[in-house]
Amino acid sequence: MHNFGHDGPHDFQGIGINAKTSELQAAMGLALMPYLDKIFSERKRVTQQYRNELEGLNLSFLRIRPDTEWNDCYFPVFFESEEIVLKVIAALEKESIQPRRYFYPSLNKLKFLEYQTMPVSESISQRILCLPLYPDLSESDVSLTCRIINKTLRG
Repeated sequence: MHNFGHDGPHDFQGIGINAKTSELQAAMGLALMPYLDKIFSERKRVTQQYRNELEGLNLSFLRIRPDTEWNDCYFPVFFESEEIVLKVIAALEKESIQPRRYFYPSLNKLKFLEYQTMPVSESISQRILCLPLYPDLSESDVSLTCRIINKTLRG
């Protein structure tokens, strides 16, 4: 079991848990091992399509360090402001597309911690959004997500 303190998709209730893998989960993981190359390949296809279709918009992508093998587990997009992030979320959710603010809020802003100013972390956490990413995500669904983002950014 793990919920990292989540209270729904947008809020935190407090300190969460991150219990390790159960025997059943480990068995499921082992059952997926023969398919990992295909899973990684399909996720890479999705991330590349996002990059291609969102190129040139007023947003930026995660930069991977040289000599790093990225597994395409997330597709975070950085926007200019939290206001824009919230508009993009609303537009996507209107079409039943569920983006995620995985890195929100900045950890220094959790209610149960003593607040300390962390301007870089706060800025990034407010402006980052992870787009849907899974191996079976269709090209047409990625294109729809990109069209909605494009339309929202261009107003």
